[in-house]
Amino acid sequence: MEVPGKQKPKKTFSASTGSAEDFLLFCIPCDRDGVRVPAKGYCSTCKEHLCDTCYKHHKKQTPSRHHILLDQDSMPTTPSIPIVKDEFDSCDDHGDEKLKFYCKEHGIVVCSVCVTLNHRLCTMDYIPNLSKHILDSEELNEIMSEMKALEDNYKSQLKKVKDEMKAIYQNHDDVIKAIHQFRKEINKRLDEMEKHVVKEADNILLKQQTNLNDLSTGVQEITDKLIEKRKHIDNMIQRNCLDKLFVEMKETKKRVEEMRMKQKQYSRVDVFQTVSFVKNSDIVDMLDRHKQLGELITKKASMGENVPVMKPTSTPSEDKTLNLVVVEEIDINSSLGNTECNISGIEVIKPDKIVICDFSGNKNVNCYDIVKKKIVSEIKLDYAPFDVAAITDDKFVVTVPNEKSIHFMSLKNQRIVSDRKVNINEDCYGIAYSKDKLVVSCNYNPGKVLVLDLQGKILQSFCGDNSLFSYPEYVTVNTAGTSIYVTNWGYPVNAVKQLDWQGNIINTYQPAQGGQYLRGICELDDGTFLVCLDQDSNDNLQRVSGSCKPCKVTIDEKLGNWYPEAVAFCKKSRKLYVSYSEKVFYEPKHRIKIFKVDWC
Repeated sequence: MEVPGKQKPKKTFSASTGSAEDFLLFCIPCDRDGVRVPAKGYCSTCKEHLCDTCYKHHKKQTPSRHHILLDQDSMPTTPSIPIVKDEFDSCDDHGDEKLKFYCKEHGIVVCSVCVTLNHRLCTMDYIPNLSKHILDSEELNEIMSEMKALEDNYKSQLKKVKDEMKAIYQNHDDVIKAIHQFRKEINKRLDEMEKHVVKEADNILLKQQTNLNDLSTGVQEITDKLIEKRKHIDNMIQRNCLDKLFVEMKETKKRVEEMRMKQKQYSRVDVFQTVSFVKNSDIVDMLDRHKQLGELITKKASMGENVPVMKPTSTPSEDKTLNLVVVEEIDINSSLGNTECNISGIEVIKPDKIVICDFSGNKNVNCYDIVKKKIVSEIKLDYAPFDVAAITDDKFVVTVPNEKSIHFMSLKNQRIVSDRKVNINEDCYGIAYSKDKLVVSCNYNPGKVLVLDLQGKILQSFCGDNSLFSYPEYVTVNTAGTSIYVTNWGYPVNAVKQLDWQGNIINTYQPAQGGQYLRGICELDDGTFLVCLDQDSNDNLQRVSGSCKPCKVTIDEKLGNWYPEAVAFCKKSRKLYVSYSEKVFYEPKHRIKIFKVDWC
């Protein structure tokens, strides 16, 4: 109850906690050291509350003795906000140098030494100039919106996992009831058969339960990471740490892309299988002729059917024209000390690194750093490697035809390491990876395409007369994982073949001008494919749709007669890498053209 003539005491706030429940204003200098001391005065020059000790010292010290001080009765009753110094992070490669610059060409944050050594031709921006308006930037709003949408997707999928967990228990109960009901209709001679089929149902339940638990854990972990990351960014926004916010935003964009791809993988996982019990109609009359009580039939139900998948903000369609702009040329021979090299396989491992297969007497697998413009690691094999396919950001597989083997390798601390080798007893050439499966082309005696698991076990083999393959060489699998694309060159079939996972031909593409050698193939970010024609022409990069229809492609300059072979595309940097030779098609391909991909 209020007393007439008296004023309500004013609420005070703590600068260290920002809570309205605190009963005192705290000394800011002491609070920085983790000690909370009530404020007894205020410095108008420093804009900070001070305790009794700091207030007295403030008057005596030379730098602050002329500051304007207010005593406890005159000091402001609202909290003073400590100014947080927005410090730059140190460069991993150059010690105490600070990451103060942003390279537009490579999309990375660098220090002044990095600029001098590796980015002299790049366009540089000073981060404090860029970060001034970051709070109002569309890019920040977009990444926060994408993270929120991705988080919602994961939460939705987690709910679906929990719902389907209940469904498999209910389905299991229904199956057991059906088994028991049928068991009552027959005599006691079927006890052992009943026990067998119930055990089979329990095994299916256990397997599904385990798989769903694993999936639930994975989805929950990423959801927690997204929540934590958003809170971290919100905290920097509130604290006005613009430079750190800029760096965090750029790093988070990469992580969000990885999480989005992981979410798409989760959404395609088939875990839940409905089970039903089917009676054996003959068992009633012929008990002695049957040893099974019945059978369990499973029906797959896609885990991610109703989970919304975020689409790219701008996805070009196959009816648009692909425009390729040459931005750089690399001569790998010069990096090898002018040793003749033949690049038959290229794969992008990270936006700034590519793995190269040298199908020559060098017998090397090389890692080339695009920024440093040099080979940073190589590994020599007993036989020459032909093609390479990425499994993760730092793991990849390499085919070695003359050894009839596949090598599993990884990039650790910028060094290529051989993890293991699998012998498949086939002259393997082109290779692609999709959903824990490898697709490999074998182009001799006879031409065929193999599908293997990651242990090297052959799951399927597509082989036929020359109407299917003559010399299948390079292969790839579309992002959706629904189709295999094989380049086949030589008489009588010079074409790209689109196959399903049973080896059936879905569509075929044959170049209008003919051409004798169809080589490398890769998928672009719009779902179309780029194919290399190793022939005497300046129109040697063909673009086809997912259904093998010709699509438009232009190159910003005349390249003359050149002979491309291996091709790889980096979705993050939107750059295309093509190995080639200049004089004749059978010369070693030791050069790489780097194109910037654009649409018009």
